[in-house]
Amino acid sequence: MKWEDYYDRFWDWAESTQISRISTLTDFTSSSEVAEIANEFFDEKNSTRLVKRAMQNGIRFTPAEIIELGGCLTEEVFNEAIRSCRGQFTAEQYEELEGLCFDEDLLETVAKAGGIRREIDDPPFEPEIVLAQPARKGPGFFATLLGLASNADSRRTHPGRCTGDCANCPAHYGYRYGRWYYGHHHSHGCEFGGNDCNGKP
Repeated sequence: MKWEDYYDRFWDWAESTQISRISTLTDFTSSSEVAEIANEFFDEKNSTRLVKRAMQNGIRFTPAEIIELGGCLTEEVFNEAIRSCRGQFTAEQYEELEGLCFDEDLLETVAKAGGIRREIDDPPFEPEIVLAQPARKGPGFFATLLGLASNADSRRTHPGRCTGDCANCPAHYGYRYGRWYYGHHHSHGCEFGGNDCNGKP
């Protein structure tokens, strides 16, 4: 039976007739019509029989038609249709094909033929390398003792009020007017009177 007759009468036949006539088909003329009819069968087995017979009679499917056939063929015949494809897959079509075909070697072949770069896996994890900074050495034991002693001496000699000599005022801190003050950079509110030199704590 010629394909044109089968295609024209397909819609009027009972399903049993549609299936039984597949084995008699000859003279296939349209790959797009074959893909259309293959998608009309609810059974993967019948779709596969039709497409396999069409390929045996010289039909080659385009990338778009192969994607259309992806959900209705057995893996073996689907992969065969990909190998005998008519034309190259675009990058967008290849992305769809990756969700339909599970043969990695075949996908690699299709990608190379179409000049498509594959995104197979994420690059391996490389831990961030942190360079340890050398520890800064603090003052030695004796330098610390001398510093404490000098601070103690300066505190003993300071009268405990602002003398106006802020540059030589011993290190101290205070909390006045909602602010903390520490060291020689005084401002109004310092516990020794601040820079206003009023002598009031």
